[in-house]
Amino acid sequence: MSPSSTCSRQSAIRNSLSRRDLLRLAAAGVCATSASGWLPVLASHAAQAAADGVRHKSCILLYMSGGPSHIDTFDLKHDSETGTEFESIATSVPGIEISEHMPKIARLMHHGAIIRSMNTVESDHDRGRYLMHTGYARSNGGVPYPSLGAIVSSELGQAGSLLPNFVVCNLHDRLDPTFTGYLGPEHRGLVLENLDKGLEDVEPVVNQEELDDRLDLLTQLDDAFRGKYRARSTAAHQANYRRSVDLMRADKLKAFDLSLEPASSRSRYTPRESFDPKNPRSSGSRDFGKGCLLARRLVEVGVPFVEVVLQSWDTHSDNFPQTRLLSEALDPAMSALIEDLKDRGLLDSTLVVWMGEFGRTPKFENTVKDRGPGRGHFGRAWSTVLMGGGIKGGQVIGRTDKIGGAVEDRPVTAADFMATVCEILGIDCRKVNEGPGGRTVRLTDKAAEPIRELLPA
Repeated sequence: MSPSSTCSRQSAIRNSLSRRDLLRLAAAGVCATSASGWLPVLASHAAQAAADGVRHKSCILLYMSGGPSHIDTFDLKHDSETGTEFESIATSVPGIEISEHMPKIARLMHHGAIIRSMNTVESDHDRGRYLMHTGYARSNGGVPYPSLGAIVSSELGQAGSLLPNFVVCNLHDRLDPTFTGYLGPEHRGLVLENLDKGLEDVEPVVNQEELDDRLDLLTQLDDAFRGKYRARSTAAHQANYRRSVDLMRADKLKAFDLSLEPASSRSRYTPRESFDPKNPRSSGSRDFGKGCLLARRLVEVGVPFVEVVLQSWDTHSDNFPQTRLLSEALDPAMSALIEDLKDRGLLDSTLVVWMGEFGRTPKFENTVKDRGPGRGHFGRAWSTVLMGGGIKGGQVIGRTDKIGGAVEDRPVTAADFMATVCEILGIDCRKVNEGPGGRTVRLTDKAAEPIRELLPA
């Protein structure tokens, strides 16, 4: 295109746009990316990672929203009055047993470790979610702490990456785990609610020629503004929008498209045929399998942190049928994820974390009339699971009493757990960052003690 025709087209565009339209030129073709609450990170703010070609570790967090019953999953108790009705089955590690409804996970237990002595005390959903995502209590000093995903984005994210460093799948909770605290908005996670649609609306809304013209015009406007006011934020905006356009053209976007995965592979991540997807208690369970598959695809192309949510573990009533259905959704998805990571040589470099915000009470309750017995919120003794990441697998950490109501050996706090995850990922849990008002803040609480026997050699 000749310079004169370019000027003519830009003039026409300028004349056809209102002032408000000019301010929104940045959204030319990238409006959905902005609406998702995420723009590609700026090189000036992102952590310098992978510059030497060494693959850093990744983390996939499988978050069991609502709080799963440890007594009915990974720390079965068969006390006649309060115990589980599920049978215990052997795993690939002699002496370690888990629920009968997770047979595929049982065969992979040599890759992981069960922490049966979580002792966080917190039994409120929102406060428990915050505690387990940050390692800090919400009211601790009034500091806005970052979630684990934001920490990984900051510490392990690739500078200038066209892909997000932090992705969350199936988020429908009141607490958004993408909060970045003192680390800043550039480490906010990209939330995907409909995995069948992948990364939505990244196609330009105009043809390529007009898109280029609009971006050129935007650059001219920003250059003029920056020349007059010396505003660094203008350059930052320019970099953001240019990166967004580059993202639309990136081949790695295909990682978000699950339709490119063979049907045989997709089926491995979903519940058995008898699983009823119309049952309200199993809402979102099939999406959990899709989320695990997407997490594997994203880790393969270099995304360092993906969180996948499985809803409905808040079993105040019908504890046994609900836990059974959720376990039967968890089993194929989590096991297929571990197997695929292993087959692709990614398991040692990818830590898979299984956790909720707390466990459930040994004592039965029933808060809904004409429903089966349930279990209440319980933070004094419960379980989490770690797999892969180069950890020393085939272990059980800690022990609860005969009814799962108290920790008898090796209590692990939320701060200990966060410190352990950070150290496994190669992040210094004692690192000091600059917080609000210039005050210094440790990445994890100073009392935190990583579980040393799990750490890679």
